[in-house]
Amino acid sequence: MDRTIHAQVLDIVREALRLDDFDPAWDFFDLGADSLTVVRIVELVRDRCGADVWITDAFDAPDVDAFAELAATRGPAADGNSAPAPVDAP
Repeated sequence: MDRTIHAQVLDIVREALRLDDFDPAWDFFDLGADSLTVVRIVELVRDRCGADVWITDAFDAPDVDAFAELAATRGPAADGNSAPAPVDAP
């Protein structure tokens, strides 16, 4: 797991929810997020971290920490690449 991505995800959540500090063992909604905020968090994680996460991942995660761990395993550093590989269009 990439600890840098994990930390970045926690920072993104902190920023999106305008929190100084929070317990990552809480879920997004316990922290005051609504569904639109969760969508924004996922977009930021994809953009800033390059993690291949989806909105359903955030809703399925039992807490913010679990979502951050998932993002860390799906980030570009997880497979040794710095960017996703290009894919040919059909």
